[in-house]
Amino acid sequence: MNENITNDIKNIVKKGKETGYILISELDEIIKDLKSADQQYIRDGMEELEIQVVKTPKDYDEYKYMTGEEAIAFLQSLSDGKTKAFVRDEDKEK
Repeated sequence: MNENITNDIKNIVKKGKETGYILISELDEIIKDLKSADQQYIRDGMEELEIQVVKTPKDYDEYKYMTGEEAIAFLQSLSDGKTKAFVRDEDKEK
């Protein structure tokens, strides 16, 4: 892989880590000259880095990589306090 492609990939990964996603058109433009197996390896690598490859920014799912604890905290933040869903049972933890 030539140095320009390597630097472009590093830059797009940095951007993706900041935003959570990269546009497939941007990625394809960078990797278009690589073998198809290498292109797929890079696309798969983005998912492993928890960077979504999307067609448009509207396709980005900010909740996709939430852990169980993060999802519970998020759902609790939506609660009106009237429901006991997702509330930890303190007795069970002891």
